[in-house]
Amino acid sequence: MGIGDSEPQALDPQKLLAGLIDRVSQNPRIHVYLGTEVEGVKGYVGQYTTTIRFKDGRREEVGHGAAVVATGANEIRPREYLYGQHPAVITQRELEERLRNTQPPIPKSVVMIQCVGSRDDEHSYCSRICCTQAIKNALELKKRSPQTQVAVLYRDIRSYGFRELAYRQAREAGVLFLEYDEKQKPIVTANGDGARVEVIVQPEGTKVTLNADLVVLAAGIEPNKDNDVLAKLLKVPLSEDGFYLEAHAKLRPLDFAADGVYLAGLAHSPRFIEETMAQANGAAIRAVTLLSRKQLQSAAIIAAVNERLCSACGICVDVCPYSARVLDEENGYAKVLEVLCQGCGACVAACPNGASFQRGFEFKQIFGMIDAALARV
Repeated sequence: MGIGDSEPQALDPQKLLAGLIDRVSQNPRIHVYLGTEVEGVKGYVGQYTTTIRFKDGRREEVGHGAAVVATGANEIRPREYLYGQHPAVITQRELEERLRNTQPPIPKSVVMIQCVGSRDDEHSYCSRICCTQAIKNALELKKRSPQTQVAVLYRDIRSYGFRELAYRQAREAGVLFLEYDEKQKPIVTANGDGARVEVIVQPEGTKVTLNADLVVLAAGIEPNKDNDVLAKLLKVPLSEDGFYLEAHAKLRPLDFAADGVYLAGLAHSPRFIEETMAQANGAAIRAVTLLSRKQLQSAAIIAAVNERLCSACGICVDVCPYSARVLDEENGYAKVLEVLCQGCGACVAACPNGASFQRGFEFKQIFGMIDAALARV
């Protein structure tokens, strides 16, 4: 359960994670490779071979029929508001760790600043979870110390779905929400052991000064820096923000264009833990569905080769975006790997000999359609 549900905090993610790790490590049919890096991927759906490199330089090849990309993402490290320069400035994640691991004295005044590292020139997207995390931690502070003054400085409050109830609870508990404009960000200065925060509150444009024992920054989520490396190995795309991009947001939200490769979690985009778990379950089901088949069916409109006309020039191999073309040097013609072919027609257009054709769109069929159309003129 998540915040705002009928039983908030009923789910303990750390307990769930510990139990899952224990079950995985004890399952004899699951092989866990820690401290390794994917160095190469070859093959196609049902017959992938991945080369992994260990820290000591050893390499091992692992055969598999499908792959799930669940590489996660990173917390953006703030570069503003005195973070890393003053002990009174921390992130929401650091505050949560303090509240979970210890019973520290609750400060008398806390100022939370939203959209730190998100929705700017470097990271133009919304990280989605930040507002809810701020509301959750603000409620926890108020629960432990009702007299603590908590102010949340925000550009927009985006508490999705039933999490809107938590926002209302925070307002009722006395949490102060102040809107600021992105062009007039809050100014944080040192004030002894604490900090002073100046903000121009919208829409009136009133200048407000807040003295805070603790300033908490809602740092966003950014993709892994090496996403492009793995994306090239797997031949899958990235979004303009650097996250992995699914084949279709509505029709194939768990799939890539490359068959047999699926997607889950923060590797796709910033999301809540419930969403990550649902997506992971879906990706696992997609992979199991694939592996349970005795044979695979190719698309009906895949490309084919007239072997008598093919000169093995290799042009079709170069233009194929799905690596579905290979040269059969022994027999002297090109071949189509039907399981990889997506029927795009690039090889048909590039073939100088007319040896490549697309099933369902063969030359005789096209000419027949043209003749039928002209016959009515």
